[in-house]
Amino acid sequence: MDGYKKRTLQKMESIEKSTTKLLSLPLNDIKIADIAKLANVSQVSIYNYYGSKEALLKATIIRLMDHQYEETKQMLSSDIPFNEKIKELFIRKKNGLDIINLEMFTALMKKDPELQELVLDFTMNKSFKLLISLIDEGRSLGLVRNEVQNKTLLIYIQVLSQAFLNMDQTTSQYIQQKEVVDEIMNIFLYGLLKQED
Repeated sequence: MDGYKKRTLQKMESIEKSTTKLLSLPLNDIKIADIAKLANVSQVSIYNYYGSKEALLKATIIRLMDHQYEETKQMLSSDIPFNEKIKELFIRKKNGLDIINLEMFTALMKKDPELQELVLDFTMNKSFKLLISLIDEGRSLGLVRNEVQNKTLLIYIQVLSQAFLNMDQTTSQYIQQKEVVDEIMNIFLYGLLKQED
C-alpha cells in the first residue's frame, strides 16, 4: 500500500472513530462540523471521503459492528465460565445502547435499504453464529434446554430484529432505559413463566 492510500485510510479511521462519539445523539443533532472538529480534519475532506453525513454514519456503524463482533468473539472463546459469558454478552448489548441512539439508527436504516441488508446479514451470519456457539456450549454443560432448536432461535431473533427496525419513536425512547433492557434480557434468558426450582 502506497503512503497516500495509507494516510487516507488512517484519516478515514480517525473520522469514523470521532463519529462514534456522536452516535448517541439524534440524527439531526449529528453535525459534520462537529465531526470535523473532533477528527481534526476539514468538512470538505469528510465530504470528499464519504459524500454525505448518512454515508459516514453508515461506514461508522459498520466499523463499530465489526469491532464489537471481534471483541465478543474473543470473549466467547475465552476460558471464563458460561454464566459469566452470558452476563458479559448482555452487558455488551446494553452498552451498545449507550453508544448508538436507537432512533437515529432506526431512521438511518429506514433511509438506506443497503444498510438494512448489511445489518440483517451481520445479525444472521455473524452475531447469530456466535450466539449459537455459546448456546451449544451451554447445552454441552447441561445448562441450556435441549428442546429449543437453533432454527427456532433464528426465527425468534429475526422477529426481534424486525421489531427493532419498525419501532415508533415512543417505543424507541422507552427501550433506551436500562431497566427495560434488563427486563427484555431477563425474558430472553428465562421466559415469561416462573420456573420450578
